[in-house]
Amino acid sequence: MNAMRSLVLAGVIGSGCIVSHPAPAEEAVTMPAVQKRIVVSVSAPARVQAASSTVLSAPTAGIVAGVRVLPGEAVSAGQAIAQLGGPTVAAERARLASDLKSAQIRASAADEAAAIEQRKFAQQLSTRDALIRAHAERDTAREQLVAAQAALRSYAGMATIAAPGRGVVTAVNVADGQYVSAGQALLTMAPTRALHVVADFYGGDAAAVSAGMQGRFLAEGADAPVDVVVLRTSWNVAAPGQLEVWFNAAAGHVLSAGEVGTISLTVSGDKRLAIPSSALVLDAGQWWVLVRDKGGSSRRQVVPGLADGGWTAIMQGLSPGERVVTQDAYLLFHEDFATRYQQTD
Repeated sequence: MNAMRSLVLAGVIGSGCIVSHPAPAEEAVTMPAVQKRIVVSVSAPARVQAASSTVLSAPTAGIVAGVRVLPGEAVSAGQAIAQLGGPTVAAERARLASDLKSAQIRASAADEAAAIEQRKFAQQLSTRDALIRAHAERDTAREQLVAAQAALRSYAGMATIAAPGRGVVTAVNVADGQYVSAGQALLTMAPTRALHVVADFYGGDAAAVSAGMQGRFLAEGADAPVDVVVLRTSWNVAAPGQLEVWFNAAAGHVLSAGEVGTISLTVSGDKRLAIPSSALVLDAGQWWVLVRDKGGSSRRQVVPGLADGGWTAIMQGLSPGERVVTQDAYLLFHEDFATRYQQTD
């Protein structure tokens, strides 16, 4: 029995030794890095939005009433969205009305005084200086009247919150009966003019996008896509690796605020240095290849780019003509693993 156990143990050890040996160097399959045109299609979820949203704020303090809009609802220019009322508004209106009444009385008195002074001057019972002072006081009183009238009209207009233009409501921040202070946000709306398609790309897809590229946006439920062109791109500082891309719709195409769908871009540039994708090895979060020359194989860190049909563009790390191992690259890359591995007891 002991002899049988020894024979089995020897067989296991022998087989383990065979697996741990790498393939002979002369058997490594290699290919050179060549110039190749990489053509790929990238896509991402997209949304339609305006370049900037409009926030409607309370022009004065008061109690909100008459809110009849919800997020996603379209509004037209001048449409009443809410009303402001309550004791604060009533008190301010009363004050302004009182100011207007006082201004009217002063203007009437100033007009009468100027008329009297004019008659006295005609009868040579007054001086020219007195007449000029009376006319100046009349003009001042009239200006104060106009200002009081404008103030009352302006405040009356503040009580009604209206949409400045056509758009879509994106957020409602208040409800009927709520007290708001001057400047407090009531709701947010996205204008229906100057709309853009916006999408976020990541990683290699992000690196492939540039201004001027053409693509297509297919909205959910739409029968036909909309032709678009990349307007601008910007990296998101808060989310490393995220590229925000803004698209303009081609002439003749109409976008609707709030639409969602998919943006598709076909990336085809000049020829780039490329190798078979099977030569790439991911280790410790970095990409590597095994470069083969007369002296044998050596590890080389690379920066891959777009991939197409089994080929991957290499942005950094290789030169044209350098040969890389394309078969069993991962196994050969880790051929010394057995020397660094210690079997547990």
